[in-house]
Amino acid sequence: MTTLGPDEIAPLLDGHVDVRRRPGSLQPLRLPVAELGFYDAFNRWVGSCATACRVRLRTGSTSLRLRGAQRLLDQPVGGERRGAYDLYVDGAFHGRAWAQGGATIDLANGAFVGDEAFNLTFAGLPEGEKTLELWLPQAATVSITGLDLDDGAQAASVADGRPRVLFHGSSITHCLEAEGASAGWPAVAAGLAGLDHQNLGWAGSCLLSGQAARIIRDARTDAIVLKLGINVHPEGQLKERTFLDSAHAMISIIRERHRATPIAVVSPIYSPGREDAGEGLSLIRMRQLLQDVVAARIAAGDRRIRYLDGLLLFGQADAALLPDDLHPNTEGYRLMGERFHALMLTGEDALLSA
Repeated sequence: MTTLGPDEIAPLLDGHVDVRRRPGSLQPLRLPVAELGFYDAFNRWVGSCATACRVRLRTGSTSLRLRGAQRLLDQPVGGERRGAYDLYVDGAFHGRAWAQGGATIDLANGAFVGDEAFNLTFAGLPEGEKTLELWLPQAATVSITGLDLDDGAQAASVADGRPRVLFHGSSITHCLEAEGASAGWPAVAAGLAGLDHQNLGWAGSCLLSGQAARIIRDARTDAIVLKLGINVHPEGQLKERTFLDSAHAMISIIRERHRATPIAVVSPIYSPGREDAGEGLSLIRMRQLLQDVVAARIAAGDRRIRYLDGLLLFGQADAALLPDDLHPNTEGYRLMGERFHALMLTGEDALLSA
């Protein structure tokens, strides 16, 4: 058996913002390690989930075994199973598996249940040199301690090389509810278009913040998708003036370095009970305001920004795919990904193409 330690695994990671190193382990994060103290506890946790983080390597090994510590969000009552790892071989989906071991997180009590230690094995992989891409679960934090291959097998880092699109949004972009690690709508859309992608969906934490804007500003990406609004609906966190100001400020910060990068601003999808109600802005009003924001940017000379009505991705007719009246299920996310691909990633006017 060939065993890779944290230092050898680090160059194989992709899709993350930063890596937190502890003695004997490394953890991919979607927040800068040095700035973790800038975020509240819940934002730190969702930003530490491994959404769209992958281990990519070129190897002749016919087996792959990952070891480490996992904390998986507990299953909702009646919800689909969470926490899958998805494996791709030379770009094609190979299989989906769940780790043996690992702790679960009971958010209601703030408690961890079980032993964090886990291992995950894929065996019987094709012979010969190939590119393996292991997607880590989007509903879990994962600290990696080792990666085991066949005896004598080599592992080399391999860059993705495809154009990259970065997605930022709420839980509906984070896609905690999807069964598979690669089953969220950003992954579906990017996969259909033959694109690389990074997912900065932060469940409950997409607040049109300058902190998020700085991360996106500094990211390597060829296109940006900002799905905004739903997380500031509860308790009327932003009123009309502050909503407009925050949306413009976020885009302005991103444009400091991504001056000509295509940006798509996507408004909220359909959500029963929130369309025309709330202590602050309704979703109906948010959609109009975001459309106005994009129109104002275009009028000011930004020809690389566009607006997409979230109802075109998921509308009232799709409400049966919202088990909790807020988050789509796996089928709902698949439809969103297919629709985003058709609307924004195909044709002569595509936001980005492979």
